[in-house]
Amino acid sequence: MSHIRILKLIVCLCCCGYLNKLIQLCMDAWYEFVSVIVVSALKFFAGPILAKSLGFSYLQSILISSIGGFLGVLFFFKLGSRIVRFFPNYFNPVNKKRKIFTKKNKFYVILIRDYGLFGIALFSPILISIPVGSFLAARFFGKNTNMTLAVMGMSVLFWSISISTFLYLF
Repeated sequence: MSHIRILKLIVCLCCCGYLNKLIQLCMDAWYEFVSVIVVSALKFFAGPILAKSLGFSYLQSILISSIGGFLGVLFFFKLGSRIVRFFPNYFNPVNKKRKIFTKKNKFYVILIRDYGLFGIALFSPILISIPVGSFLAARFFGKNTNMTLAVMGMSVLFWSISISTFLYLF
């Protein structure tokens, strides 16, 4: 008896259009959630800004942008590790020609040489993108995977809290 009532209610809601509006509202929220995650995984600085512009609360902004950053670090770290293993001679070439360094390459060399993993983790979400930072971490600190991923993840959480706090206070 109760199943028949539920079916009648669903048919009634479908005819009135309320169910379609409810489904559309849920799908819009889902797209917003996924878009913040993808943006946070690729260019982290824009994730909390997008979350605030879409109307997410302070804690939602921190949570969603952190999830996106964590997924981005994990995905691009694993991808970078596989690329380094698949092309070992490309990343350790025989010196035939001297490479010309650009300002960006010099920045990466100084960052890795002077600050190591913590420098990459600190600057990766903000100055460098998460894909480039994760690839550099996989290339130079890939032997200790758990430590590298933990440090990169803590950096993402730190920047998520910092950016969201700044956005929601000002």
